[in-house]
Formats: sequence, structure tokens, C-alpha cells
Amino acid sequence: MLPYPTLLPLDRQARTPLATQLVNGLIRGIKQGVVPVGTKLPGSRAMAERLGVHRKTVIAAYDELTAQG
Repeated sequence: MLPYPTLLPLDRQARTPLATQLVNGLIRGIKQGVVPVGTKLPGSRAMAERLGVHRKTVIAAYDELTAQG
């Protein structure tokens, strides 16, 4: 299991919504090869718990990633 809290630092003081930060972090990780293409991401509950965010935040991020392909 990848260390998502380390790979996806979220800044709660930033103007950028947490879901957007999560999307951008995952995209950046994939482009940099840190998150291998095709890696199955944890379920929304597990990811939310690991990152200390609400599950709806993770669902919004996953939905955006799906929309972007």
C-alpha cells in the first residue's frame, strides 16, 4: 500500500478545495511515476480515513478523476 498521506499532502488553509488538491496530487503522482499507472486506489472510506478528510471529499475527487479519464 502506498503512503498516501505522505504522497498527498493536503493544505487545509489553502483556497483550493481539498478534493481538487487530492485530484491534482494523484495526477502529479501518476505523471511522476510515484503512483504506477493502473494502480487500484483504496476505497473512499479507507482513503478518507488515511487522509483525515470526509468521505464525500474523496468521492468528489474520485469522480473528477473518472471524468478526466
